[in-house]
Amino acid sequence: MANNSEKLMRNGYTIFSAQESAIQNLIDELARRTQSKLVMVTDSAGDPILHKGELEAKQKMALGALLAGDLAASQETAKVIGQYDSYQLIIREGVESNLFIAEAGKQLILLCLIPASTPLGWSRLLVKEASQQIASIVVTPEELIDSLDLGLNDDFLADKYGDSLSSIWNG
Repeated sequence: MANNSEKLMRNGYTIFSAQESAIQNLIDELARRTQSKLVMVTDSAGDPILHKGELEAKQKMALGALLAGDLAASQETAKVIGQYDSYQLIIREGVESNLFIAEAGKQLILLCLIPASTPLGWSRLLVKEASQQIASIVVTPEELIDSLDLGLNDDFLADKYGDSLSSIWNG
């Protein structure tokens, strides 16, 4: 039975308060860095866990279910054509905004609605990194969360991706 410091998901996984806090900090930073209108994390069944942005309760539930179905269909399509990899990322480019749907490990899904004015490559890099960090958070014991190297700051990304980040901005 889950207590106040844990959240039991329908897919059988549990998120503890330290994990939830680390994920919330990460999605807050992702929203700020990408100027996202909405960032949402759901479990693989589509149940909303955390979000940043304006969204009514009914919208969260409907969107979560649609995300789970969308990602599952894309995963199966990728498997059929032999292109499946961990951390699948779906990008839908729109006129005003771009929608990113990313696997965040086996049990979570990350959604970001990012203005089209934010560079697509930059958004992709941040969403992919955030999804991988979220996946790491949920498999790390609660007492070890503080030992994870988390964040989306330029120094962290530059260390991780080398000079490629600098070349994006410096040409």
